[in-house]
Amino acid sequence: MIALGFLTLMYIPVNAQVIDTSDVESFDEILVSAQRFEQKRKDSPRQIEVLSSKRLLELQPATLGDALINSGKVFVQKSQMGGSSPILRGFEASRVLMVVDGVRMNNATYRAGHLQDIITIDPFVLDKMEVNFGSGSTLFGSDALGGVLYFKTKEATLGSKKISPYTNLRYLSANEGVVLNGGIQVQLPKIGLILNATSSNFGDLRMGKNSYYKADPNFGLMPKYVTQMNNKDTVINNTDRYLQKGTGYKQLDLFGKLTIKTGQFLHTLSFQKSSSDLIPRYDRISENINGVFSYGRWDYTPQNRDYLSYQLKFGSEKHSNRFTLAQQNTEVGRVTRNYGSITERTQLDNVKMNTINFDRHDVFGSFTLNSGIEYVTNDVTSRGTNKNITDNSVTTTNARYSDSGANTKSWGVFTQGIYNFKSTGTVLQGGLRITGYDLVANFSKTNPWKLPYNSIQFSNVAPSFDFGITQMVSEHLMVKGSVNQAFRNPNVDDMTKVFDSKKGVKLLVPNDQLQPEISISVDLGLAYTLSNKFMFEAGIFSSNVSNLLLDQKGSWGGKDSMLYDGVNTPVYQVTNVAIANISGAYFNVKSRLYKELWMNASASTTSGTYQKGIDSLAKPLDHIPPLYGQVSLRWNGKFWFAEAQMLFNGKKEARDYSNSGEDNTDKNPPIGNPAWQIYNVRGGFSHKSGLSVQIALENLLDLRYRYFASGVTAGGRSLSCTLSYKF
Repeated sequence: MIALGFLTLMYIPVNAQVIDTSDVESFDEILVSAQRFEQKRKDSPRQIEVLSSKRLLELQPATLGDALINSGKVFVQKSQMGGSSPILRGFEASRVLMVVDGVRMNNATYRAGHLQDIITIDPFVLDKMEVNFGSGSTLFGSDALGGVLYFKTKEATLGSKKISPYTNLRYLSANEGVVLNGGIQVQLPKIGLILNATSSNFGDLRMGKNSYYKADPNFGLMPKYVTQMNNKDTVINNTDRYLQKGTGYKQLDLFGKLTIKTGQFLHTLSFQKSSSDLIPRYDRISENINGVFSYGRWDYTPQNRDYLSYQLKFGSEKHSNRFTLAQQNTEVGRVTRNYGSITERTQLDNVKMNTINFDRHDVFGSFTLNSGIEYVTNDVTSRGTNKNITDNSVTTTNARYSDSGANTKSWGVFTQGIYNFKSTGTVLQGGLRITGYDLVANFSKTNPWKLPYNSIQFSNVAPSFDFGITQMVSEHLMVKGSVNQAFRNPNVDDMTKVFDSKKGVKLLVPNDQLQPEISISVDLGLAYTLSNKFMFEAGIFSSNVSNLLLDQKGSWGGKDSMLYDGVNTPVYQVTNVAIANISGAYFNVKSRLYKELWMNASASTTSGTYQKGIDSLAKPLDHIPPLYGQVSLRWNGKFWFAEAQMLFNGKKEARDYSNSGEDNTDKNPPIGNPAWQIYNVRGGFSHKSGLSVQIALENLLDLRYRYFASGVTAGGRSLSCTLSYKF
C-alpha cells in the first residue's frame, strides 16, 4: 500500500509550478566558501560540494547531519541519535571548521573526538551548505585542517512589497519524529525580514531487523535497558528489542534576519537560537560489560546555542567591504551517574565567543584581491556539581575544564589574490595569513586534581599559505591543483580537560606543554562537463601533519593511574608525539541517460597512518572512514521528481582501527565494520497553489547496520513525508 501510494503520488496530473531540476553543476556555478566572497566554480582549485535548500528539502533530514549522510558526499559519525560528527578527509571535530555566514562556529571547547554541534543549525533556514574539502586556514584560520563546512542562511531580500508566510510539517517513522516549521518573509523596497521557528520532537530510534553482521544476527539489539524504579536503578527487559531506548529528544530552533538599506549601506541583523532538552548519550547508557551496565544516567543537557550578528556592507560591485560583529553563546551540560550510585554529577560548560571580521573585495580587471582581518575571543566557564538523588543535596565537584575560567584571544590578517588569464583559461591564486593566538586557563589553589601549577598559558604566531591553479584545457575539460598549509592551535579542551573517555580504561588529564598541529596538503583534480548532459569530476589528495596531538599514557602525581568516579583508571594526556600521513581519492559523475532520466554516482576513499618517529612503525590513524558513496537514478518531471538511491560503505577491517579508542572498536563487530548498502526511494511535487509534498522510503530492506566508529545503530525501514505550503 505504501509503495502504491508513492507511485500514485508521483503521477498525479496537477497544474503545478516547475521544480528546479538543474542536475549538472556548471563551471560558472557561484560558490561562497572558497574565497569568503562569491567565486565561480571554475576558478576554484578545490573540491567543493554543495547542498542547496531545494536538496535539503528533498532529503527530509531530521538534522543537518542526516542531510550530509544521505547526500553520500560526507562521512558522519554518531554516538547518539542527537549527534552527528562530519569527517572530512580523515579529519573530524576540532580539525574541521564550521562557519555560518562568514563567522566561525568552532569555539575553545571543541574536542578532537566526536561533536554534535552541527545539529544546532536548522536546515530550514539555509540557502545552501557548502562543503569545502581540504585545508582552509589561509582564509579561515585555525582548525580547518580537513576542510570547511560553510552554512549560508537565507537572505532577507529587498524588493517590491511582498509578505510570504510558509509552513512545513515533517513526519519520520523511524523515530516517530514530528518536525513542525513555520515562518514569514517580508519584502519591502528598503527593508527585508525573515522570521522562522522549527520544533522537533523525536522518539526512540528503531533499528532494522536484518543484521549486516552475519556471524551474529543479534548484533546491536537492545534486549535490556536501565530505568529508575522507586529511586533505584533497575534493569528491565525491552519489550521491543529493535527499539533503542534512550535515543529520543526534543529541540527548538529560532531564526530571524532583518536587512535595512540606508543610502549605499546595507545593514543586516541576524539571530539564531537552538535549544534542546535531554539528549541521551546512547553509546554510554547502553554500555554493558559482562552483563553489568556501566551507567544509570548519561545525558547531554542543555544543548544551547545563541547567535547574534550585525553585518554592514558598502562599496561597489568591484570594490566592496563587509564588516561583521558577532556574539555566540554555547552551553552544554553532561549529567552522569554510575549504575547503582546515588551521586549524579553535572558538568556545565559555557562559552561566550565574540567575533569581529572585516573583509575587503577588490577587482582590478583580471585580478581579484580578497583581504581582511579577524579578531575572536572565547571566555570559558566550567563548573561541576554532585547531587544526591535521594535527598537532592548538592555539593561542588571537579569541572570538566579549568575551574577558575579560561579564555583565548586570536587575531588574523590575510590576503589572497586571484589572476584570471582569460586568453589561456588559466586561473592562479595564492594567499597568506598571519594568526596570533593566546590562551590562559586558571585553576584554583584547591583544585581537585592537585595540579603543580595555578594556570596554563600558551601563545603562538603562525603563518599559513595556499597556492592553486585551474586550467581550462578545452571548453569542457578543466584540471586543477593546489598546495595548502593549515594549522590548529591547541584549545581549552586539549590543554585542560579531565575526562574518562572510557570508564576504567582511559582518563585524560591536563597538559601545559602543547604546540600547534601543522599540515601541508596537496590536491590534484580534473572536471569534465559536456553541455547539460554529463559531468565527471575526480581527484586525489594527500596531507602530512606534524606535531599531531594524540592521547598518550602519562602520570599524575607520580602515579600512572587515578581514582575517578570510584574506579582506578590509567592516566592519559594529549601530547604532540606524531606525524601523520593521510591520502585519498574521490570521484563524482552525473549523466543524462534518457530525456529527463539522470544517473548520479560518487565515491570517496581515505587512508591514514601515524608514526611517533621517522623510523618507528606506522600505525592506523583514527577518524579514517571506509570507502563510502552513493549511486542514484532520478527522473525530473515537469512538476515532480522521483529518485532511487543506493548509499554504500565498504568494509573497515579490525586491524585498520586506531588503538586510540576514538574509533569505538568495542561498538562495532569484532571483525571491524562490515560493508553495507541501503536503498532509498523518494519523490515530490509542487503545485501552483503553494502546496508541495516530499515523500521517501529509506532503508527499504530494513538493514541493521552502524556507521564506522558510531555507538548507535542506524534507523531501519522508514517512511518520511513533508507537507509544505507557501501562502
